[in-house]
Amino acid sequence: MLTKQDKKLLSHLQENGRISIVELAKATDMSESTCLRRTKHLEETGVIKKYGALLDAEEAGFGVTAFIQVSIDQRNEAAFDEFKNAAREHPLILECYSLSGPYDHLMKVVARTNKELSQFILKTLRSFPEVREAQTLFVLDEVKHTSALPINMPDSIE
Repeated sequence: MLTKQDKKLLSHLQENGRISIVELAKATDMSESTCLRRTKHLEETGVIKKYGALLDAEEAGFGVTAFIQVSIDQRNEAAFDEFKNAAREHPLILECYSLSGPYDHLMKVVARTNKELSQFILKTLRSFPEVREAQTLFVLDEVKHTSALPINMPDSIE
């Protein structure tokens, strides 16, 4: 269970992961030692997984984004694990989720060009274990993209 202090820390860290402990303590009305201790605790318990820079894909040269829905041949139970391992290893796959419903997985994929994405779909994806079907959905416009969790949201939503 997150305390009010934890939520304050996490909100500020999600906005600026490079904030110093001194600035973070000031922004959250905590002493520096309390702030450092609470932050370390959140890291050790896995609430804070890691720190990193968020890049603009297009500015970094990856102008094509697509979501690919994938069905796996379910006759081979090991195929799911093999597929997951292959997805984890491929650098163009940013995210991959196992799903309920008509498709088994949903992947977020980036590429520098349409040709690169096409090669990924036609050559690489087809080499993944037991892929039965794949449907590609091209992103036309990014409406909202955040990795920040709504930490300060009220417990009940109406």
